[in-house]
Amino acid sequence: MSTLPQVLDGLIGQEHASKFLAAAINQGQPSHAYLFQGPVGVGKHAAALKFAAALCCEEGGCGVCPSCEKAARGVHPDIDVIESVGAFITVDQVREINRNLNLRPHESRARVFIINGAGKFNAESANAFLKSLEEPPAFVFFLLLASREDHVLPTLVSRCQTVRFGAVPADDIETFLLKEYGISNTIAQSFARVSRGNLRLARALCEDNELVARRGRYLQIGGNLTRGAWEGGAAQMAAEIMSATQEAGEAVEEEIVPEGFVVATKKRQEQDAHRRSSAAQRRELILALDFLESWFRDMMVMASGAGDAVMNRDYELELEDQALASRAGSYRRAVEVIEATRSKLGYNIDLELALQAMFYQLQEVL
Repeated sequence: MSTLPQVLDGLIGQEHASKFLAAAINQGQPSHAYLFQGPVGVGKHAAALKFAAALCCEEGGCGVCPSCEKAARGVHPDIDVIESVGAFITVDQVREINRNLNLRPHESRARVFIINGAGKFNAESANAFLKSLEEPPAFVFFLLLASREDHVLPTLVSRCQTVRFGAVPADDIETFLLKEYGISNTIAQSFARVSRGNLRLARALCEDNELVARRGRYLQIGGNLTRGAWEGGAAQMAAEIMSATQEAGEAVEEEIVPEGFVVATKKRQEQDAHRRSSAAQRRELILALDFLESWFRDMMVMASGAGDAVMNRDYELELEDQALASRAGSYRRAVEVIEATRSKLGYNIDLELALQAMFYQLQEVL
């Protein structure tokens, strides 16, 4: 069995991907292009950086040489990360990649291009990229990252080896959080479970007090709904969540985000800032719905007598106090209402009106 290069150590909960990448390095026959495919927050980007370090390292990923250390710090001159900023990876970005493609590595044995957001190629940029992806110089490697394979154009997928990443098991996340942050067992277990396999979210809950406070407020809304304390009705609850989403959008709107090699025009930067803001608002709204749904899932679990399966372990006393076996069906219908609202977020809808409608329905089923 292939030994794991030291630089690949530390990929949490991704044993299959780790073994696959280790075999490519140890056998000395890595493919020229890979597609890292899996849910958000499970370690694809970290794995790409580690694999890129192994491709550049003369020892196949020793983890201690200057090349590996630069890769770990994100300053390796032979590893380029291309980020999608707005709706697409643009043809200008691809043309700049193509212009740099035949330049020899600065100080290592490989040049690696990590393309974060491979689902954002449009037809023009994909066509410009296709020839380079098919016939790159021997020292060039492409690592494409995407949350879903079917979001990537088939012409690109067919030219890559796919490396699949799954949701990180809750036990692995819990062990990592206990070691990394020194938090209590209850908090570690709660954050591991409510993150639903998203290690990035679990880490954010440990590092961002504002996120923890928002989670607490979303769960409080769930508790108020359960008790029939509507706090001003559906419109006020919807407005409170929308306020949090707008703050999330404003926080990213002013960020200056590089697009890889190229600098966008002022108009393009403004357009991309608006897209980032809208995307951040939707992410926060999904997060709010996920936390709210977790409350009613826990109520359903507690009402059925399976308290050990509760996700929000740090709210176990409140859940136990409110859950009634006779209302298990109501909690289940509440989960279904929230799931139905989440499914609509991919459409061009008025988000606040959708939330108001959701809260009216929750009042009816509860």
